[in-house]
Amino acid sequence: EFQALPELDASANAVAIQTLKLENEGWERDYDVSEPTEPSFTEPAG
Repeated sequence: EFQALPELDASANAVAIQTLKLENEGWERDYDVSEPTEPSFTEPAG
C-alpha cells in the first residue's frame, strides 16, 4: 500500500503526508545460502 505525494506548491498553505505500509507473513529460510563474510578494511600507509 503506497500513497504518492500530491504536487507541491511553495505558495500553498498545505501539509504533504506520504505513507508506506509493509506487511510480512513470515520467512522461509534457505539453508543452502551461507552467511556473507564481513568486509575488511586495511588502513592505507601514510
